Amino acid sequence: MSLKRSIGFAVFVAVALLVSRVPASVIGSILPQTLTASGFTGTVWRGEAAHVQAEVQGQPFALGRVAWTVHPLGLLTGDVVTIKSRWGSQRIDLAAGIGLGGSFYLNDVAVSVGLDWVRKLLPLYIGGQLRTDIAELVIDADGKPTAAQGQVVWEDATWRAVGGDVSLGTYAVAISSSDDGIEADVVTIKGALVIDGSVSLTEGRYRLMADLSGPAARNEAFQQAIALMAVPNGSGYRIELSGTL
Repeated sequence: MSLKRSIGFAVFVAVALLVSRVPASVIGSILPQTLTASGFTGTVWRGEAAHVQAEVQGQPFALGRVAWTVHPLGLLTGDVVTIKSRWGSQRIDLAAGIGLGGSFYLNDVAVSVGLDWVRKLLPLYIGGQLRTDIAELVIDADGKPTAAQGQVVWEDATWRAVGGDVSLGTYAVAISSSDDGIEADVVTIKGALVIDGSVSLTEGRYRLMADLSGPAARNEAFQQAIALMAVPNGSGYRIELSGTL
């Protein structure tokens, strides 16, 4: 090893040792305003916060206890950071890294979260449990997904109606990527509402097509709720939506 490389390696090791001793509480001072955290332990290299809360469209979303591990060599070889979040039965696990041209990626994304909080963000009166097993998700510098591989399951889906909840079922979404973009197939595992559909995302443009049938599709409250985005067909309803992210 040349003298120049030896000095460079020594400087890298020295900086790494210094950073590894910086307390995790330093992170609290550089978090964006949409994130609040307390109860720091450990270091910036490997640490934990007892409670973290994010602000999503002006609404609080609790992440609970969050632990992280930074992998400096990941800048060259793979994942830069791994994160684990726990809040009651809610859990989020993921690994993140930096790609080319300002893009970044998420690997091994395992999420289990209740959907009641969605009503705070969107006029969707839905419930149930969302579980994801995403092997890879690539997001470009503009924040648009460009590649994805994995599965999303919506368990015990319900529609929150004034006259009482409408039980829908359990659904799986298989996500894959091709030269044409991201594609997802929606299938019904079980339930009173049978959904057969697909979603495609190409260069920031999405298209959703789905057929709805079964006993739940004949529920009057449910029919009123989907009236603006679905049209009747022979066996139930059909939804076709498209737009730009």
